[in-house]
Amino acid sequence: MKNLLLFLITLAITAKATAQSDRFYYPDAFYIVKEVKVEGLKERPYHFELSVKENPSDTLSKPRIYAIQVRKGKEDLIGKTMVYAVSATNKDWKTYSVDGIIDNEATRIWLYIAVNGNGEFYFDNLQCSIADVNGTLQEKDLSNPSFEEKKLLNGYYVSDKPGKNLQIQPSSIASDGKQSLLVTTAAQKPGSTRILAKN
Repeated sequence: MKNLLLFLITLAITAKATAQSDRFYYPDAFYIVKEVKVEGLKERPYHFELSVKENPSDTLSKPRIYAIQVRKGKEDLIGKTMVYAVSATNKDWKTYSVDGIIDNEATRIWLYIAVNGNGEFYFDNLQCSIADVNGTLQEKDLSNPSFEEKKLLNGYYVSDKPGKNLQIQPSSIASDGKQSLLVTTAAQKPGSTRILAKN
């Protein structure tokens, strides 16, 4: 009886540890940032959209899209206004969207487009809208929103590109226009969220 009880307790602990595996994820292999100026547009709603086609290598790998508002300083982040994207599926492409309200102190918004893990990730058709004085969302002109320019990442801040396990290239598979941005990553290893939070 004691052996059966010990077995059941061990099984319960193992099941709980397995269920919490979402606490482990891949550190970002690559990200780009689009900066949008918003000085003088206090408390107006904003909306970002991005088309993404995902072929992750495992269940933990995924794109991460999020927006951070920034004050006048070089990296003076307004942490409370960090917003993660939600996605809606449309056939092969997902539409990721980020919605928020422009903070009183914000001068710009940084939209992060990141790859977290391993696989092939296609990005296309970035759009940004900001409400006018009447509250109606108006689309803003962005440079290189569909990655159509000869210099693929023109108009974006780009993270350091780690080694041979990352490829960044144009792709003829596109949701809009002639091409999209393809980010392919391999051999990334997952890390604990607790460990990564200290970095």
